[in-house]
Amino acid sequence: MFHLKSQCLALGAILFPSALAFAQQSAESQLLSEVQVSAPKYPQKLSQTGKVVSLISRTQLDQMAGKSLAEVLQSQVGISINGARSAPGSNQEIYVRGANTGHVLLLIDGFPVNDPSHISQVMDWNLLDISSLERIEILKGGQSTLYGSDAMAGVINLVTQKPSSKQIQGKVQVQGGSIGELNTSAQVRGSLARNLWNIQVRDFISQGYSAAKDTLGNFEKDGFRQQQVHLAWSRPIGEKSWLDVYYQWNANKSHLDAGPYVDEKDYTAKANSSSLRLQYQYKGKVTTWYFRAFHEIIHREFTNDSSFIAANAWTNFSKSNYEGKSQGLEWYGKWVLGKELILLAGTEYRFQNTLQTDYSISNFGRYDSPALAPEKANQSIWASYVTVQKHGERGGIELGARWNKPSNFGDFTTFTINPYLFLTKDLKLFSNVYSGFKVPSLYQLYSPYGNSALKPELGSTLEIGLSVAQAAWSARIVGFQNTVKDGIVFQSKSVDPYGEYVNVSKQNTRGLELEGNYKTGRFNSSLNYTFLDGNLTNKIAGKDSTYSSLIRRPAHSVVLNLSYQINAKWQVSWMHHWQAKRTDFVYDEASFSVVSKQLKPYVWSELQSSYQISKQLQFNLLIKNLYNQTFVESYGYSTQPWNLLLALKYQW
Repeated sequence: MFHLKSQCLALGAILFPSALAFAQQSAESQLLSEVQVSAPKYPQKLSQTGKVVSLISRTQLDQMAGKSLAEVLQSQVGISINGARSAPGSNQEIYVRGANTGHVLLLIDGFPVNDPSHISQVMDWNLLDISSLERIEILKGGQSTLYGSDAMAGVINLVTQKPSSKQIQGKVQVQGGSIGELNTSAQVRGSLARNLWNIQVRDFISQGYSAAKDTLGNFEKDGFRQQQVHLAWSRPIGEKSWLDVYYQWNANKSHLDAGPYVDEKDYTAKANSSSLRLQYQYKGKVTTWYFRAFHEIIHREFTNDSSFIAANAWTNFSKSNYEGKSQGLEWYGKWVLGKELILLAGTEYRFQNTLQTDYSISNFGRYDSPALAPEKANQSIWASYVTVQKHGERGGIELGARWNKPSNFGDFTTFTINPYLFLTKDLKLFSNVYSGFKVPSLYQLYSPYGNSALKPELGSTLEIGLSVAQAAWSARIVGFQNTVKDGIVFQSKSVDPYGEYVNVSKQNTRGLELEGNYKTGRFNSSLNYTFLDGNLTNKIAGKDSTYSSLIRRPAHSVVLNLSYQINAKWQVSWMHHWQAKRTDFVYDEASFSVVSKQLKPYVWSELQSSYQISKQLQFNLLIKNLYNQTFVESYGYSTQPWNLLLALKYQW
C-alpha cells in the first residue's frame, strides 16, 4: 500500500493476545491447564510454565472464517496491528509490548520466518493466512534465550495442520464477500502404508477499494490476489524416530497507491516465498532430541509504470527488486533428570543474505540506486543455549542462558528466569525476567545508509501477574515493563548519502493487560483491556530528545466478545473493539518536515454466525464493521467499510 522506506523506521507498539480468543468451546475453558504448547520448544502443559502463553485453537479459527491473520490477532488483548483493517494487501505492522515492529519473532511450526530483504527483517504478513493452521501460540516477553534474534518482545508460533492417520479425509470451502471477494480453498490428507501426507491449496481474489482515502470520488479500486500451496509428509523411522517434511509456497499481487490521499493507477507489488522445512525427532525413555533444517527464499517486486503519473510523483517510472534467502540448522534435546527436573540444551546456526536493485526514470533521466549484492550483504549467527526446568505441585521455575556469536561483531549472552507459584489449586502467581536481542538487518548494515559498526539492539523485560482458571471462568492480569537500549534509528546528515543508521535510541514501555472469560450454559463471553505508556529517547550529538513511542497505537483498548449456542447446530457471536485516539506522523511536502496527525477513537464491531447443515456441510456468515464506521488506521488511507462474507464448507 505505502511501500516507503522511511515508514519502516516507525516506532513499535504492543501486541498481547488473549488466552482464549472467542472461547467458543466450554471444554477448552475447563481443560486449559492441560493444553500442551510448544513454549519450551517441546510439548508442555500450560499449567507447567510461568511464561505468559496464549492460544487460539482450530475451533476458534473456524469461527473466524473470512478474517486475515492480522485481523485475528488484532482483536486479542494488547495487540496493535496497523493495516489489519485496511485495504487487502496493505502494509501491516505488528507490534508487541511497545517494541519496534522487528521485535516480534514469527515462527511456523517452531521454525523462524523473516525477510532478510526488509529494512527491519519482518515478514510480509499478507503472505500468511489462517486456513492451514491448527492453532496459534503466542509467547510474551523476551524469548531470545530459546529463539534467538528478533524475539525481544514476544514470539508468535503458527502451528500448521498435520497429516492425518486416517486413510483419507478432506474439505473444500468457498467464500464470497460484498466488496468483491472470492476465497476458495481445498485440503486433502491421509495415510498410505506408514506415510502420512497433507495437501492444501488456496486462491483468494479481492476487487478491493481504493487504498488511499478517496477525496474526489474517482479513485480506482486497488485489487489483491493471493495463491498458496502447502505440502506435508511424515513417517516413522524405526520404532523411536519420526521424520517431518514441509513445503510452502505463497504468492501475492496487489495494486498500490502513491501516498496519503493520492491515487495511483499502475503501481503494483508482487511477492512470493518458497519454504522447505525438515525435522527429525528421536524419542527415548528419558531423552528426546530434534534435528531441524530450513531453507527459505523471498522475492518482492514493486513496479510503478509510466502510463499514469500521480500529481506529486518525483519519477515517471520505477522498479524495485528485493530478494532474501534464509537458511538454518538446529539440534536440541530434552533430558528428564527426575520426576520434576528437565534439562533442555541445543545449538543452532542461521545464515541470510539479500540482493536488492532499484532504479527510476524522471525528467533528468535514469537513476540506479546502489545495489546490494549477496556476496557482501550477508550475515550468520551461531548460538548455543541451555535451560533447566523444575516443576512441582506448588510451583516451579525455569532458568536459561544463551551464548550468541554473530559473524560481524562480538559475542554476547541472554538469559531468562521464570518462576511461578500456585497460591491455591486454581490461582497462579508468576514473575518473569527476560533479556533479548535483535541483530541489525542487512539493509542497516550494508545499504548506502548502512553502518558496519552497528551493535545489536538489547532489551530486557520484567513482568508479574496472576492467573486463575476454573470450570466456568478464567482470568489473568499482567503488568510489565520493557526496556530497549542501543536501538537503531536513521540519523539525517548534511552530506551525501544524507543519512546513516546508528545506535542512539533507548525505549521504555510500561503496560497492563487484563483478560477474563466466563461461561454459563450456552452463553460464553470474554473481555480484555490493555493499557500502554511508553517513551523513546534519542541521544544525538550529546543532546537528548524524548517523546512518546505510541505511534499509530492506542494507550487504551477494549475488546468484548459474546457468544451464544442457540442449539446443537446454530451458533452466533458478536465482537466489539474500541480503540482510543492515536497519533500518526507523516511527511508534509509543503513544509518539508514530518508533522503529527491525531487519529480519532473508533469502534470496530463484527457479527458472526455458523450453522451446521449436516455432518459434512457448514454455513458461515460474517459481517465486518457492523456500525459502518469511518475510521483511520494510517493517515490518508482507507479502511474497510461495512461488508458481508458468506462461506460454505464441505468436509468428509
